[in-house]
Amino acid sequence: MESALIDSRTSLKAICSRKDLFEGVQTVGHAVSGRSALPILSHILVQSEGESLRLSATDLELSISLTIPARIEEEGGLTAPARLLTELLNTLPDADLALSVDRSHAVRLHCERSDYKLLGLPAEEYPRLPEVKDTNRFVISQSLLREMIKQTSFAVSTDEARAILTGILMVFEGEMLRFVATDTHRLAVRTAKVKEGHGAQQAIVPARAMNELMRILNDNEGDVTVCLSENQVLFVTPDGISLISRLIEGQFPNWQRVIPTQRLRRLTLQTLPFQRAVRRASIVARNANHRVILRTLDDKLTITAESSLEGVAYEEVEVVREGDDLDIAFNARYLLDVLSVIEEEGLYLDLTEQLKPGVVRPILPESEENAGDYLCVLMPMQIP
Repeated sequence: MESALIDSRTSLKAICSRKDLFEGVQTVGHAVSGRSALPILSHILVQSEGESLRLSATDLELSISLTIPARIEEEGGLTAPARLLTELLNTLPDADLALSVDRSHAVRLHCERSDYKLLGLPAEEYPRLPEVKDTNRFVISQSLLREMIKQTSFAVSTDEARAILTGILMVFEGEMLRFVATDTHRLAVRTAKVKEGHGAQQAIVPARAMNELMRILNDNEGDVTVCLSENQVLFVTPDGISLISRLIEGQFPNWQRVIPTQRLRRLTLQTLPFQRAVRRASIVARNANHRVILRTLDDKLTITAESSLEGVAYEEVEVVREGDDLDIAFNARYLLDVLSVIEEEGLYLDLTEQLKPGVVRPILPESEENAGDYLCVLMPMQIP
């Protein structure tokens, strides 16, 4: 394939699938800086690497890199504006695409009858991605890692004034891995075994990096390799995608003391009926600080909400109760966040007193009891 626009003086010339390039650009594009004083950080770096093209992007906090198959006709590199390149690739025909760059750093694309010239910047000026040593390293299945992120990321704080809480604490030691997240109103803790590992380290990974990683991961088979250094973490997926993130500096709060050491009451509930009831009641609770009140009576649990603007909600679900009856109020949004990430059919809601934290735990099948555990601590609300 030849393009009428391709200059003979090129430092990179390659042919690849339009689809592969588009999907790769979409993936690494999530690391592109939208508000940076450095114009080159709004670009994607494309380099030849053997019989592949390596695509990279960074905002100096988060970096994503991957390779796509290509026929390399001339080795080199280029940069192209991420947004413009993504929009263009999305509309080009689904065919082979010729990619090249000339000495003025102009990027040329030719796909069937389409020819485009995009103004790039010197590839040699693009920041080098960090190198992360494998002193502390472990391997974990991507489906399990994705589940761990999903079950904790909702509890991360969005308050930039408390930067230490805007990430997930990763505690790695030998065979065990623990994720912890809190915004002071709730605390989510997920523990699991890794497949192999050496070293030990605690690190706070920004929520943005974890959310981008969860977007990349899927439930297919395959393992993720994780390397931790003093101030960076590297994740390498089964598909060969590398995500590097700067760690958040500082001391994570003593989260263990937030978890109640005893329970006076335990409610055993079916997850889905409870979730649906809370979701319906939350509609009325929206203008009442999202407050829903749980009351036990024999083998029933009532869920109520009252708003002077919306009216009254009443729901009733079956419950197995251990301990005395209790009235307690929770934020419906917080309850729904944790209920939405529990895949097990049943759960425990452990309680002590009306104004003491409650703990939600899934009921694990016997075959999975040694696979790890999960809990979410919820702070209660005042009952008016």
